[in-house]
Formats: sequence, C-alpha cells, structure tokens
Amino acid sequence: MPGQEIPKMFTIHLKNLFLDKDANYLVHVNSDGTFRENVALPHSQFAFWSNFKANVFLMAGDTVDVVYDAGKGLEFSGNNVTAQVNRYYPMLRKKYLSEYRKYPEVRASNQVYEDFIDFNFLVFKKIKKDIDKSLPADCMPLTRNILKASLLSAPLVNVFEARKNHKLTQFIMKSDREWITNENYRPLDNKKLFLFLLKNNDCFIDNPYLIMGADSWLPYNRMDYDIFKIIDDVSDYRLEQQDYFSENLAWYANDFFLPKDYEPEFLKQAKVLRNDLLFTYSDFIEKQFQEYNKNTKLGNNFAFQIALCHGFKKSSNSNRFHGDHLTERLIAIIPYLTYPQVRFHLLQYYRNCIREQEGASESRLLEKDSVFQRIINPYAGNVLYVDFWGMSCGPCRAGMLEQREMVEKLKNKPVKFLYICNVADSPRESAEAWMKENNIQGEHIYISPDDWAYLQAHFQFSGIPFALILNKEGRLLDNQDCNLTVEFFEDLINE
Repeated sequence: MPGQEIPKMFTIHLKNLFLDKDANYLVHVNSDGTFRENVALPHSQFAFWSNFKANVFLMAGDTVDVVYDAGKGLEFSGNNVTAQVNRYYPMLRKKYLSEYRKYPEVRASNQVYEDFIDFNFLVFKKIKKDIDKSLPADCMPLTRNILKASLLSAPLVNVFEARKNHKLTQFIMKSDREWITNENYRPLDNKKLFLFLLKNNDCFIDNPYLIMGADSWLPYNRMDYDIFKIIDDVSDYRLEQQDYFSENLAWYANDFFLPKDYEPEFLKQAKVLRNDLLFTYSDFIEKQFQEYNKNTKLGNNFAFQIALCHGFKKSSNSNRFHGDHLTERLIAIIPYLTYPQVRFHLLQYYRNCIREQEGASESRLLEKDSVFQRIINPYAGNVLYVDFWGMSCGPCRAGMLEQREMVEKLKNKPVKFLYICNVADSPRESAEAWMKENNIQGEHIYISPDDWAYLQAHFQFSGIPFALILNKEGRLLDNQDCNLTVEFFEDLINE
C-alpha cells in the first residue's frame, strides 16, 4: 500500500442482497502494508472497501492479487473473473455512462420527469445495442454477463430514482409535523415503464446476474418500494383495532395468522371478520400477486422473488412474529421462488431465525471485545442508547434533534445517550460546533477510522444512523420495534 499512511484494518462492506442483510468483513493489515484474507462472501458482488474509497468486485472462489497506490488506485493482477471485472468496468462505465443528465427538480412538471425517463431509456438501448462489440476479446462469459448487467442497470436505476422523487410530491409539508395532500399531483406513466421492462425482461428484472452487478443494492431497493410494493403491503387488509375475544383472533385480524388448532368459536368469529371467508397469508400473497401481474404484466421474475425474500426478512425482524408465524409466511412465498439460489438463501435464513428463536432470550450478552467495551465501560450500570452517526448524514442529525427533549427529561436518571462518530469523516471541531449550536446533550464520543471499521464489522452495519440499546446489565436488546420514548427508557430502568 505505497503512497499513503497504512491503516491497521479496514472494512469490506458486503451485503447478502437476497435478504438485504449486511455481511461486513474486517481485514487486518500487517505493519508492512500487506494483507492476506479468505473473505467469506454471501455471494459474488461489488463491495465497498473503506480507506480505499473504492467499489471492488469479488467473485466467490477467486484468488486475486491487489496492489494499492495512492496515485494509481487499485490494480489487479491475473485474469480470473474478479480481475477482469475490476479491470474493465471503469473503462466501460466511462464510455457508456459519462453522458449525465441531472435529476429533475423535485417539483418539476410531469413532462420534465418523463423526458428524463425517456433519456435514460435511450441510454439503456444504446448500451444494449453496442455492448457486445465493446467488451474485450479475452472476457470470459461470466465476466461479460456481470459487466452487461452492471452497465444496463445504471440508467434504469436513474428511472426508479426519479420516480421515487416524483412520488414525494404527493404531499406538501405544511409544518414540521403536518403534511397535506397535493391536489395537483398526477402519477407518471406506469404503462410505459412496464412495457419497457417487459420488452427488456431478461436484461433487468429477470436477470440473475444483476445481483452481482455494480451498486446492485440500488435497483432491488428501488423496485421494492415501487413496482413490488404491493406484495408486502398488508395495511389495506388489516382490520380496525378492536377488542377481540382471543389473542389468536387478533393475530388473524392483523396478519392472517391462524392457530394450529381451531376451536369452533374462533372459526365462527374469524369468518365473520372477512365476509364469511377464511383468508390466510397464502391467500393474501396470491391476491397481491394477481393484482401486481394485472397491473404490470411482468409476472414472476428474479427481482420479484428477491422482493419476496426482503419482505420475509422484514417480518423476521419483528418481535411480534414467532416461529409458527415465520413458517406460515415461508409456506406462502416458497411456491413463487423458482430460482434455486433464491430458495437456498431464504431457507438458510429461515433456519437461522428458528434456531435463534428457540435458543435466544429477549436480550443477549455482548461478546467481550476491547473496542466496544472500552467505549461503554465508563457508563456501566446505566441503560445505554448508542447512536453511530456522522456530520454528512442528514437523518442522523435530524434524529439527534428530535431526541433532545427526551434526553433532557432523562438527564438525571440512569440512562446515557452515546453519540459515536468516526473522527476521520466528522472532525471533532466541526461536530462539536454543530452539537453546541443545537444543544445536543449526551456523551459525544469520537473514535478512529480503525475502531469504526472494527465496529462496522462487529455489529454488521454499513449505513448510518445505526443504533444499539443495552440494558443495565449490559445486554444487547432487540430494538427493531422499539418506540423511543421517555416511558420506554423508564421501563428499562425499572426492570
């Protein structure tokens, strides 16, 4: 690693994109700047290497020699898939994606948005037409497929990003806490998008190589909240909250879960709730699939199956769902998972969820490690809210501003709010100035890039804000469904 100060360690930011789950890997660097690692990949993918500020493709099973020079960047020797993709992708990206058009202003007219979308459709068509002639002759077939998926996804990500921005105009902010409907909002042309996706089906939504492409988390994330949103949206089918005669009936009313054994009274009450029908979660998925397919004509495809897995993973994160509920959700979506690799990742994840639920309590002791223990030891005996943040993160700062009143009310109680940032990305002087100006109380903690990299790998997070909650005994709590209020922390104090 000539040409720069040698770090002690750095993080390879990995994801299991089948499940939208971080799988970061910590690399330890020798004093001479060398490192040798057998990196555990969830699947082949582009991964961001901290310290190098570079996205690097890693192919499962490959061995590759990498040299970093501050002036030249990363260089890859050899001629396997990893080396080829990293060598050729920057060149091809510059050739095909250098013509850049700014995203429309959020409140631009529909015509401006449609023009932007049409421009990106043209970019896609140009790449699709020319790419095979531009790929180097020595490209292996797998290299070619990964490069094509990476290049073709970029303009369509722009399309979905523009659609996301346009949907924000459905509402107008009247005050900090009040939004009103924008009476002038008109949706964009969905039919044009669906026809384009259908015509190019095997290049994008039904292309398994997309999951290995550059920035591949983006297309799946944007599609989850756009064309596949209907699949995971149970809100329209939930019944209004009321006093049900049993917990089982409440589960059925809200999430379609049925008990293992029906009592006659349960069956009678359950059928009354939905027009004399017994509507299960499998029925819900089937109904949503039919509605989605009627609207889009896109059918079952690789991206649709990934969206189902993402929805399952979100369910598993909820404290409300136990093993039987997860099993029912698995049974509902398995028939749609026709790609073996999608089934494999979901079943492995389900297996781990059941194992954890069968052997886990509501909280777990943290592994003893010097970095995190050094940070929290001075606050032993307190309930801890640990917030990883950064000055460049708008949601981080917004969250800290929203918490000010709560922090003030709890200041004389055994609760500590620890705000931790990476001093390399958030210099102490500027961070302290902002916190002082905005009256951010709590414990302000600054750690080195090496410690930040370690904690990212240890707690498996890439994006911020990221928060942990520890009880007074130092046990890490599952905070997925926590509503952060004064009462929530007081209950932890009184446990």
